[in-house]
Amino acid sequence: MDRIITAADSSAPSLCGAYEGKLKIGAAINTWHLEKDSTAYEVIRRHFNVFTLENQSKPEPVHPEEDRWVFAPVDRFAAFGEETGVTLRGHTLVWHSQCPGWFFRDGDGDASAELLLARMKEHITAMVSRYRGRIHTWDVVNEVLRDEGGLRESAWYRISGKEYIREAFRTAHAADPDARLIINDYNLESSDAKADTMAELVREMIADGIPVHGIGLQMHLGLDTDMERLKKNVRKLASIREIAPDFKLEVTELDMSCYRWGDEAEDIQWDEEKTARFTDKYTELFRFYLELAEEGVLDTVVFWGLHDGVSWLNGFPRKHKNYPLLIGRDFELKPAFFAVAALVEQ
Repeated sequence: MDRIITAADSSAPSLCGAYEGKLKIGAAINTWHLEKDSTAYEVIRRHFNVFTLENQSKPEPVHPEEDRWVFAPVDRFAAFGEETGVTLRGHTLVWHSQCPGWFFRDGDGDASAELLLARMKEHITAMVSRYRGRIHTWDVVNEVLRDEGGLRESAWYRISGKEYIREAFRTAHAADPDARLIINDYNLESSDAKADTMAELVREMIADGIPVHGIGLQMHLGLDTDMERLKKNVRKLASIREIAPDFKLEVTELDMSCYRWGDEAEDIQWDEEKTARFTDKYTELFRFYLELAEEGVLDTVVFWGLHDGVSWLNGFPRKHKNYPLLIGRDFELKPAFFAVAALVEQ
C-alpha cells in the first residue's frame, strides 16, 4: 500500500514553491488557522503565499452596528502578513450578503441613496485606510451580477442604482492608491450572459476612468464543468487588456465540487474513477492557468479553503461531505495535488 503523504510532510513538493515565478498560489483561511504550533499553520506556510480571510473581513462581522467596529481578526490577519511577507487579499468591502441591515435603513424606512452611499464610503475608507500598504488587493464589490446576466437587483442597486459600484472603487482608490482593486463574481466562466455583462460593465468603467484593476473569477467548479466554455469566457474577460494593459484576472475562490448543482444523491463513494476525473480536470485547469500566466493576464490563484474538511461545500447545498480541494480532510495530498505541482516542470 502506498504511503499517505500529508501536506506537512517535508518530502512533498511545496505548491507555491512549484509555481514560483509563474503564479501566486493561495488559500482562504481564518484566524484560528494561524496558531503557530498547529498543522494548519505549517501547511499554510509551506504551500501558499497569498491569503484571503474567508469570512472575518466581510461587513457583517467587522461593522455589525453603525457605531461599532470589530477590527481584531483583521488586525491579526494583517500582522500575519507583515510577519511572513506573504500577500494578503481583503474580502469583501461591498456585498449584498453578510452585510448588516442597518446600512439600508433610515428609521422605519429605506435609507436614501445619499445616506447609503455615505455609509458605504465611510466603511470602505475605514477598512482600506486602516490596512493601507498591508492588504495588497481588495475585492471591492462582490457578486453584483444576476445569474442570467445584468445587474443584481440587491438593496444596493434598488436604492442607489449602479452608482454604488463606481463610488466603491473611487473610494477604495482614494484610501489606498497602491492597492489592487477587484470586482469579484461567480459563474463568469460558465455563463455566457454573465461574462458578457461583466465585460461590458468593466470596459465601461475603465473608459470612464474608474480605478478597477481586475476581475476576480471565483471558479466554484464541478467535475462536470465545461472546460471549452470556461476557456472561451475567461478569454473574453482577458480581452479587456486591449484597453487596459495592466488589467489582471485573479482566480479568487477555487474549488471543484464532486456533486452536480442540485444533486441530492446520497454521500458519494470516492473511487478510482472519480479520482481520475478530479485529477484530469484540475490538471487541465492549471495548464490553462499557466497559459494565462505566460500571457501576463493571470498572476494569482486562491483555493477557497485550506483542506476538504473546512470547505464551505460540506453541507451546502446538501448535508453530505464534499471533496473539492487538493488537500484532503486529514491533510493528505491527493493525486491531483502532485499532478498540478508537476505541471510547471513539464
